[in-house]
Amino acid sequence: MRAPTARLATLVVALLLTSACSLVVPGSARPVDPPVPASAAIASRSDPPGRVAEATARALQEFWRGELPAAFGKEWSDIGTFTAATTRDPAATPPPCVNRAADLTGQAFYCPSADAVVWDADGLVPELYERFGPVGVAVVLAHEVGHAVQTRLGVDAEQARDPQRFPTILLESMADCYAGVALALFAEEPVAGLPLGPEERDQAMQALVGFRDPIGVTAGDESAHGNAFDRVSAFQDGWTEGASLCADMTVDNRPFTQRRFGSEADQARGGNLPLRELLAFVERDAGGFFGGLAPAWHPPQLSTGGACPVPELAPQGPAAYCREDGGVAVDVAALGRLHDEVGDFAAATVVAGRYGLAMLAATGRSPVGRPAGAAATCLTGAYTGRLFDATDGFHLSPGDLDEAVQVLLAADWVARDAAGASDPAEHGFERVGRFRTGLLEGPAAC
Repeated sequence: MRAPTARLATLVVALLLTSACSLVVPGSARPVDPPVPASAAIASRSDPPGRVAEATARALQEFWRGELPAAFGKEWSDIGTFTAATTRDPAATPPPCVNRAADLTGQAFYCPSADAVVWDADGLVPELYERFGPVGVAVVLAHEVGHAVQTRLGVDAEQARDPQRFPTILLESMADCYAGVALALFAEEPVAGLPLGPEERDQAMQALVGFRDPIGVTAGDESAHGNAFDRVSAFQDGWTEGASLCADMTVDNRPFTQRRFGSEADQARGGNLPLRELLAFVERDAGGFFGGLAPAWHPPQLSTGGACPVPELAPQGPAAYCREDGGVAVDVAALGRLHDEVGDFAAATVVAGRYGLAMLAATGRSPVGRPAGAAATCLTGAYTGRLFDATDGFHLSPGDLDEAVQVLLAADWVARDAAGASDPAEHGFERVGRFRTGLLEGPAAC
């Protein structure tokens, strides 16, 4: 008999932003007024989120005045309008490119025909500010200005000539990448009112997670913007590699990871297995994967403690590697909370990290120390990458990678060593980066 297929998917994430905004301009087109100077368009905002938006807009304008010539040899022309739309005022003057201010509720966009960056000042920006701090506002505006960069580089015209080469999801990844470029500079040269250290960088990535596509949308869908994994990946690439990489993105060199549900039954249950069923599959599937990396080793079955006392295991988190007997122990209650709040692959990610530690120990590498935690994170990505092409057992389902990203950003469990310690100098950005390395390059890279 063929083994049943376990497909994992995401739930609405209680830890992160739950009201994603569409970056598609709603409403019908209307003639636009001549753009007003950016300074006049934003100077009237006095609320804290509005002041952050104003400071960010000015800083982005200044950044691209220098970056566009440096990276591409082209002069930057200032964006004509940055404007905050009061979406809850029925009498508000409509911003460029929409018929009513209310049409922008929960959204931000760049409108090429008016050369305008517009955002919802009553809903979206205050919510971003409340949940993620100033950087939540900054990353959204940096993304929209990224679209303005595309326009100035001629991408809009190229898309009109050959839309197959420039699907929406590619343009959105480019804009996420340009946002990473700009915020990396702001981390080095701080903008007043916009702190941007490692914690804020993680918050920017968490904000992007909130703008992921609904599960089941694929990269080929006309309105696709990207799942959390792809959006965060593009932001990281811009942060670390610079603007040239963003401009060089194509459908050939940029892998997109979104997938449809494999069956109606899987879709009906949201892709989530009950926790105990999930753990049974992970025990068999992760054991098989990591056992293949150490052929003389017999991977352990999951337990709730084994030879190690609970106080010794607890510092590792909801799952732990026991050095005394080489086993992997799980805290069913803690994993259950993670399963319910984020999704079942978040729980699978944490357990897989402990199998990675067990495999390290089985092959003579120490499971204690910063290199062990780094390797466990990378190996968890390698295991996840194996699930893309699995012919039986586990398969990745829509939302799985998003769940992995969310748990890597929110906690350091996967990166903890067998003593429960992780590198204090590393944050979610680095954890996601190590996970990506394993996923894209395989276990040899770990």
